[in-house]
Formats: sequence, C-alpha cells, structure tokens
Amino acid sequence: MQAEINDTILGLDHWLATMRQPGGYGGPVAHWWESSLIFCGPMIDWRYEGIICGYLTLYRATDQRRWLARAVQAGEDCLAAQLPDGRFRNSSFQRGALEGGTPHEAAVDVGLLELALALRADGDPSWRRYFTAAELNLRGYQIERLWGGEAFIDEPGSRTQVANKNATTLEALLLYRSLGGDSVDAYIAGAGARISAALVREQGPRQGATIHLGTGAHRLTIGIYTARCAAALVRLYREQPTANTLEMLQSMAAYLERLLVAQGSRFGHYADGRLIACPTWVSPSGDLLRALLMLRPHATISPNSIGLALQALLQGRLPSGGLRTAHGLGQRGDTRSPLGPPDLRDLLPVAGWCDKAFRALALLAPSILSDKPWASQETMLDCRWRSQDCLFHETTTTISVVDTRRSMLRYEWKKATWYPAIYQL
Repeated sequence: MQAEINDTILGLDHWLATMRQPGGYGGPVAHWWESSLIFCGPMIDWRYEGIICGYLTLYRATDQRRWLARAVQAGEDCLAAQLPDGRFRNSSFQRGALEGGTPHEAAVDVGLLELALALRADGDPSWRRYFTAAELNLRGYQIERLWGGEAFIDEPGSRTQVANKNATTLEALLLYRSLGGDSVDAYIAGAGARISAALVREQGPRQGATIHLGTGAHRLTIGIYTARCAAALVRLYREQPTANTLEMLQSMAAYLERLLVAQGSRFGHYADGRLIACPTWVSPSGDLLRALLMLRPHATISPNSIGLALQALLQGRLPSGGLRTAHGLGQRGDTRSPLGPPDLRDLLPVAGWCDKAFRALALLAPSILSDKPWASQETMLDCRWRSQDCLFHETTTTISVVDTRRSMLRYEWKKATWYPAIYQL
C-alpha cells in the first residue's frame, strides 16, 4: 500500500493548500452534532493539531524542510489569531465562528507545543514564541476558566466533564511540562482520572470505550473520542507507567478494533449496547489509525485492523485530494448500515477531519516524498440533500452543489472567501 499512502499524503497536502485563505485553513464543516455550512472562514480549531503534527512527522521522516515550513506557517496562523485572554478566534468547529471551543483550543496547544519541541531540537530560538502562545491558552483559559476542581469542564458555566476533552488537554499539559512548564501535575492527574472514570469496564460490546457524559441519559460511547483518550493515555503511560493505565490501553485497543469495517469506523454504541452504524466515519478514522499505531507497543493489535483503517482512508480519497467524511450522515444514529446514495455531508471533505487522516498517514510515510506537483482533478459525484438528487462538485477554487432535478445551483463556496455566495440548502 506504500505507493497509495504516499499519493494520499501528497494529495492531502495539495488539497489543504487549496483550503488556505488569509488567516488560515477554512471550509464548511460536517459533523454528528451539527454542521457549519455557512461560515467557511479560517478556523483555529483542532484542524491545526493534525496539520502541524502531520507536517512535523513528515519533516522528521524525510528531513525535507518544506514540511517544517508548512508547520511553521500553520503555527503563525494560530499566533495571529490569539486573543489577549489566550483564546483563539473561530475555534468552535461545527458551531461556527465562536471562541473558546473545546477540545479545539487545547488541540491547537498540542500543535503549537509539538512545533516548539521540534524547533528547540533544531536549535531554533523561535520555539519560545509557540510555547508562550500555548502557555497563555493553557493557563489563561484551560486552567483559569475550565478547571472544575477535579477535571476540566466542557465549557464555562457547565458542570459536565467530558473524557475526550480532558484527554486533549492532558496531551497539551504533558507536552507543556516536557518543555519546562511547571505546576501542572494536579491538572494532569485530574484529567487522567476523568478518562479512567469514563471507561466502560463491564463485559459487552461497549467494554473499553469511554462514555461521553455530554450525551446525558444516552451515555453514548464514541469511537473517535475513545481513540483520542487512548492517544492521551499512551503519552501519560510513557511518563508514568502503571498497571491500571496499561490495562485501560489494552481494553481501549480492543474496542477500537471492533469498530473497524472496510468502509471506515462505526460511530459507537448506545447505552443498551446497540451499535451505531451511521455515520461510519472515513477521514475521522485517522484518529483511530493513529491511536492503534501508538498502542502497538502496549497492546496486541491485529494487522488486519491496521489494514482496515488504512483501506478506509485510501478508498475515501476524492479526485481533489481531500477525503470524504463519512457514510450515512443522512441516517444519523441508525443501527443499520448506510443505505442509498451518499448524503452531501458524507462526501464533503472537511479540513478538521482530513487533518486526522493526514496526521495518521504521515506516521507511515517513507524517507523520501516526491516534490512534483500533485495532479488534482475535479470531483463530481452524485449525492442527496433533504431527499433531493444533487451533484457534489469540487475544484481547486470552488465547492458547489447542484440540484439535478431542478438544474438549480443550491450551494457555491469560493475557497478564498468566508461565506458561500449561494446558499439554498
């Protein structure tokens, strides 16, 4: 699969460049919770974690400084968008142009601190700029406004402590401490305890998953969020190995493996153990692949599981270089496999999902990657939107949706702009 992996990495690099505009990476967002199809401007959210870390991984693998330059460019986007109180502009992903997004701002901190580590290792004194920006957010927002006494809360004014959001903050805190940040041990311990408390330990289909407390009585277990918890615990285990953490990692690995199918990764489970098959994630499955690759030294991971995750990403490629988001978003929450033509949101490539595939695939990159321009093509695929037959069309400059029965342009977004020129969805 190496040639396909290489081509997919280069395609994603090309596609991400088409999504850049003044201020950073933009584009519409499709998600389980809600979708932001109107605001398409630059968002400083968790896309920057995957973009910065993916480019740094390519730099370490190839020693080609063009990848470091892209990581630095992304880091500069974050610095330019930071507010005096430490938050980042437009950091709320599917909620649109709002500050204070969780776990998004902590994910930005992860990217900035990984960049600081790489630059410090190169002897580049500019590392302190990125460290200082992450420190301001960690201390001024994450700790000052989101610390709930025992763990980090979902958002200001909330009492909910969500495991995966604590996990992302935990990763940032561990990186911060490794760079010399002090007095964060209590917060690291609290975030780790929140993940442990959310883990399903009882035998059954949900065993090894983390319960998303933000879903109330539904108590959903969600694969991509469990994967993010696993990645954080791997970092913690490297520094503070315990038998309990190792047991959790092995249980999480088994749960993530059970979610993988040829199309991607199943969403998760209801409280009664029923499998949620819609959506089956494609580009977000990059977080599962990354977690499984990180878990390999600590748990028995089937090569077939790695193969399934890879297959889903490679088969999800679009001619534009981006990756589709899912199968079955139009049947959200259904326990049946996705049926019929894809929903518009299934096909829509999203910067904040494609970054996860990019980051994971970069872990499998060779020591040499071609510097030839990637051959982009137009994407033209049939889809459905609100029971209407449509055509999804993407070029290097535009994403549009045509109602094929009415020959009507329902949506048109020019990639250099913040809002669609046509919105009739």
